[in-house]
Amino acid sequence: MKNIKAYIDDCFTFHEQIVASKKKRKSDQAYKDRLIILNPIIKIKIKEYIANFKLDKLQNLLPHNFSNPEEEDLGNLYNYKNKKLQKLKVLLTTDENNRVNSICQNCTISEVNSFDHYLPKSEFPEFIVNPLNLIPSCTKCNGQKSSIWRANGKRKFLNLYIDKLPNIQYLFVKVLVQNNDIDIEYYLDAKNGIEQNFFELLQYHYDKLNLFERFKENSDIIISELEIEISKYLKRLSIDEIKNTILEECQDNYRLLGRNNWKLILKSTLINDMDYLERFNTKNFI
Repeated sequence: MKNIKAYIDDCFTFHEQIVASKKKRKSDQAYKDRLIILNPIIKIKIKEYIANFKLDKLQNLLPHNFSNPEEEDLGNLYNYKNKKLQKLKVLLTTDENNRVNSICQNCTISEVNSFDHYLPKSEFPEFIVNPLNLIPSCTKCNGQKSSIWRANGKRKFLNLYIDKLPNIQYLFVKVLVQNNDIDIEYYLDAKNGIEQNFFELLQYHYDKLNLFERFKENSDIIISELEIEISKYLKRLSIDEIKNTILEECQDNYRLLGRNNWKLILKSTLINDMDYLERFNTKNFI
């Protein structure tokens, strides 16, 4: 999991461009005109969004409460396949090395194939194509994220534009190795010194997106890849040398994938586990 760079151009101009891209409907010639009439309100609301975004106060925003027909018109603005939105997705998922990272950073499991409206579009239709409210996401995370995005004056989910992830470990995994069976349990822990409010945000995010179970479901492929890597090294390195080599690889990849990438956490935990390494000391291992 890594932070995502936020959109830096004018958000209201982006909204206007989406409106301009809508074709007039034969069945509803006035649709585009009605959208344009709403622009002054949208401009004010986006300005409010940006101010609260910069102060990390999105939870203080109140919806405009458009009429039902106005909500429907705004709702029809959003289409994930819109060319402008597809360009936005590429922009937001391109890293500092000018490489596109298509993995959803909410889970780091699946590919980005949707936008999550951080402030739900059902509650805030005014931000339906606001780039700062659109977070690249997989449909799994998008579907699991509840419409309850705030409670008791606090945001409930991570916002990877705003919440700066610390460069310390908070994701851990317990492994129990018995013969060929490896039991895995992922969990969060604040033992390395994470501020309590932020840790609560992490817990809610991981729990509601069912990340621990999803990590576990996808762990077998990581274990298999690690065993292939170890078996390759066994031809020329000792177990201790293999351990150090793989741990060095993990350290290098933390910089690329984030300090709490579940795959790297699993690999480094396994390679530090004496029971796991003992399996490779047997002559029967291939």
